[in-house]
Amino acid sequence: MNTRDHLDSYIKQLQRRLRIGAVLRGTAIFTSVALALTVVLVLLANHFAFASWTLTSSRVVLLLSLALAIGFGLAVPLYGLNPRSTAGKAESAFPQFEQRLVTYAERDAAKKEPFIDLLAADTLQLSQGAQPKELVSDTTLLGSLALGVASLGVLVWLVLAGPGYLGHGAALIWTGAGHVAGPLYELRVSPGDAAEA
Repeated sequence: MNTRDHLDSYIKQLQRRLRIGAVLRGTAIFTSVALALTVVLVLLANHFAFASWTLTSSRVVLLLSLALAIGFGLAVPLYGLNPRSTAGKAESAFPQFEQRLVTYAERDAAKKEPFIDLLAADTLQLSQGAQPKELVSDTTLLGSLALGVASLGVLVWLVLAGPGYLGHGAALIWTGAGHVAGPLYELRVSPGDAAEA
């Protein structure tokens, strides 16, 4: 492997780290939006005693919101992730590159440039102090993963076994069938025995 191959490999490692971060962050956004919106929609539907129109409207709002969460939280960050944008993000995080990495990433790979090997060697030497784990830290990745898993876990619990009207409403919105046997609300009238004086 020559110097350019090593630098290309380094840029791919940076890009892989950014991609993992984007996927975990997008997944956390998706599951958090699903959970928060489910709770809000159940509260609204409960206000109208889970009328069929509220459930249909809730499903439409939920579907559109989740599509937007996937689009802006996952698809857009992944779509824009290429070697040039990766180099730009690395330059922001590691100013010691002084635009060398961006210059290298923006080169025309098919064109023979006389000084590209010198630039690659200089940039590769600077990359020793700029590890991909520093671009997106393990803490950030674990935080995104924990948020996504926790949100998904609470949502699944709410739909399958959630208490009261929250669980019933979440099950109605997500599966179409609630899990409360019998009436959800009960009106009790007790005759009084107060005597008039």
